[in-house]
Order: sequence, then structure tokens, then C-alpha cells
Amino acid sequence: MVSIIGIDSRIFIREVIKKNGEEGHFKSVLGVAVKVKDYLEFDKQYTQAMKYAFSTVGEELNYKCYCTNDIKDHKSKIQILTKFCEKISKHIEKIHVFYTLFSPQKLKEVNVYGRMAQKKHLKLSEPTRSYETLIREHLIQCFPAICAWRLTEHLFPGTVEFHLDSYSGHIFEAQERLETTGFRILIYPSGDCSNPVISTADLILDLLDKRLELSNKLLIFDNIRPALFEFGEDVLVYPITNKHLHYITPLDKKSIDTIKFIKHPVYWVFKGDQLIESGTMKRSLTYRNLIDFVASQHGVVKMFEKSKDIEYIKNDDFGVYINNAGKEIIETYIKLGKTLKHFKMDSMVCKKR
Repeated sequence: MVSIIGIDSRIFIREVIKKNGEEGHFKSVLGVAVKVKDYLEFDKQYTQAMKYAFSTVGEELNYKCYCTNDIKDHKSKIQILTKFCEKISKHIEKIHVFYTLFSPQKLKEVNVYGRMAQKKHLKLSEPTRSYETLIREHLIQCFPAICAWRLTEHLFPGTVEFHLDSYSGHIFEAQERLETTGFRILIYPSGDCSNPVISTADLILDLLDKRLELSNKLLIFDNIRPALFEFGEDVLVYPITNKHLHYITPLDKKSIDTIKFIKHPVYWVFKGDQLIESGTMKRSLTYRNLIDFVASQHGVVKMFEKSKDIEYIKNDDFGVYINNAGKEIIETYIKLGKTLKHFKMDSMVCKKR
């Protein structure tokens, strides 16, 4: 049986006092990979652990899968996360934790877009980036792929498959190597809200961050395992340091093609009306409820982008619309040979608060 590794990531920021007494901040990218033996069995155990965690604060579940954003303002968030981790820990094989720890004193800037410059015989006006810029404009966008790449040297193709929260950015060597290793990769848009393994990784990230903050501990190797004591010896830690920079910096101003790895079935959302801003829709309760419904069908939700998504529609996918304009677009694609079952969004989801 193939094990599943679900990966999510986030930014990690702390205000610090430098040696010279000046105020500053420490910024890193933090990732967690959760390894489980059986996806469907873990899905059941995840639900039971969530029910237990919320029952300890006298509440029932609103969603199938929870992400950090769902409980960020909950007064009992730490208790819920703690009880969840206590319950789910025995159903997890390994917890892999990754964090960036660069040394600006040894190398103040990193080279970028070298392949593009060489290929096009260009002399770049800005061939380097600071660590701050590298993190903000690149690493935070694509860190799940970097975590998966770091794990491939310790694993064998055919024994695990990677479930990654959706990521983006420009191509880089580690990502290209990951895609040619023979490991199966599945990309989950809003994976922390639709995949129980990715959700668990997301919640562990939040608990780790909060526990380090409450205990006033730095993000260093020796502090990570004690902060996740529920998982004991099953926590493994991987710093991403200067020696990895060559593999994780952008090579070309060419976007990573993650759609080819997207999990199917996909419920493509056709908003139709161009006046509706995609970000506004994604932040709506209706969209969140749609993700929750689709998660129960073991699918994913993605806003349809006509410039790049049309070639990736499969026969088991669905078209979701919110108005007649969106419905007309779906019906047009059906006439052109795309096999899509189409549904009105508000007929698929129940109202939740």
C-alpha cells in the first residue's frame, strides 16, 4: 500500500532584538509534511479526532476539513489544536518539519534567473535578490514543492505519493527534479480545507508557531521536536540552508505548470460576470461551503481560467456556475466537446455560519 505525504507551508515571523540592541525581525518559511499509511482510513480518523477536539469546547463540526483560517479567531483555538493532535497522533507515521535558515553574513545576495540569462544571452539589470526578497517573492509561494523535493532523497518512488497544497512561482531546479523523480504528485487547490492530511499539516504548523511564541523559543532544530511532543520520536526536522540555494532559486521567468498535477475530479467554478473579482469570491462563505461539499466527494475546487485550464478538463469533472453568464460559458464548452456536468453553486451547498 502506498503511503500519503500531505504538505503545507506558511511564513514565520518574529520580532527580535539584534546584538547591537536594534529592533529587527526574523523571517523564515516553515513547512510540515504529514505521512500516513492509508488515506481513506486516515480520513475517518481525522473526522473522529476533529469531533473529539470540538466536543471538548462544547461544539460540533461545521466543516469536513478545517484549515487554520477557519479557527483563527476562535477563543479556544489552542485547546482545539492540542486535543486534535493528541487524538490524531497515533494515526500518523511521521511528521517532517522544514524551515529556512539562511546566513546573510556569508552570502548577502542570491543569483536568480541564470538559465534565462544564459539562454537568451541577456545581462540582467537585477541578477540577484536579497534573502528578504527571495522569501517574500519566491519561497513562500512554492515551499510545498521544496519540502517534497527534500524528502525524495530519503524515499522510494512507488512507496509514497505527495499531496501538496497548491503552489505557484517561477520554475526552479528542485521543482524540476521533483517532477522527474517518478513520485506521484497531486496538487490540491485549497488543500488545507479539502484534504485531511494537508489540513493536519496546516494545523500542526499553526500549533508549532504558537507554542514557540508562547515559550519564547527560537525557530531552531533543538526547539521543534519538544514543541510537538504529542508525536514523540516521529518528528524529523530539515533545515533549508545556504547549501540548498542553488536548487531553490528561480531559473527563468516561466511559471510552474501545476495544473497538470491537479487532483480530479475538479469542480471548475465559472464566475461568468467579469465584474465579480476572483479574490472576493474565494473569500466568501459560499465558496468555502462549496469547498467543504466537494471535499466530501473527494474532489477539489478551482476557479476556471480560460487561458490555461481548458486543456486539463477531464470527463469526471464538473462545471459550477453562480449566474446565467457562467452557465452559458459551460454550455458553450460542452458544445465544443468538453464533457462537463454543470450545477448552480447555491444548489450544491448548504448555508453555514
